Amino acid sequence: MRLLCCLLLLLTGTVLATDLAPAKFSTSLVKPWGYKSSELHEQGLLVQFTRALASEAELPFNNVMRPYPRVIKEIKSGTADFAVMFASPKAEQIAVDLGQVVTIKVVAVANAGEPVIDDISKLKGKRVGVIRGAAYGPDIDDNPDIERISFNDTAQGIQMLLLERIDVMVASNYSINHALQELYLEPERITPIYHLATRYGNLYWSRASNQMEQAKRLQQALSRLRELGVLDNIFAIDAALAKQH
Repeated sequence: MRLLCCLLLLLTGTVLATDLAPAKFSTSLVKPWGYKSSELHEQGLLVQFTRALASEAELPFNNVMRPYPRVIKEIKSGTADFAVMFASPKAEQIAVDLGQVVTIKVVAVANAGEPVIDDISKLKGKRVGVIRGAAYGPDIDDNPDIERISFNDTAQGIQMLLLERIDVMVASNYSINHALQELYLEPERITPIYHLATRYGNLYWSRASNQMEQAKRLQQALSRLRELGVLDNIFAIDAALAKQH
């Protein structure tokens, strides 16, 4: 009987979700994308996204949270089948792009009332807060005219900004939005003054993975989530941060 079922599947080209191995996701372990609550519950924007995506695709799945460099290694090796990574030619060398998930803006913010600047040179002489170990590009990382001050996370950076221990903080709009909520602060306490970059988080399928049917279903599910407005709901952000530049 099982042999007959397999022959029928081959002839019809239909694969049931129950016949598929779980899709293996690897998610970046950093707020607000992936983290654990004090009760050790998995939380984060990409955790929510993965659940919604697998549900829409009607696929079983496993999700592990790793530091971002390890996410890349697991996609390259095929230890993980799927991940949301920054879109880039390097990402496409190790994985197949299944579609855009989220748009991320890297911004410089200052205390409320500070003027918007039109050139990075206007930061000359400023104390610029950056997350320890993060890379923001040569305008920040290799700029000899600014004093870089590192902190552990965006929430700490905002506190340092409000206490005027730094003049400017650089982070993504999503990290800033999450940190403000975490600190119970109104977005109006700070103001974006310069847009450094726009980056895209895309869903990728490892080139070392054999989960072709899962990839097809997830790509279709991603399109449906976008059309239904589910992505907009998951990745909602304060309007003041979303509309900057």
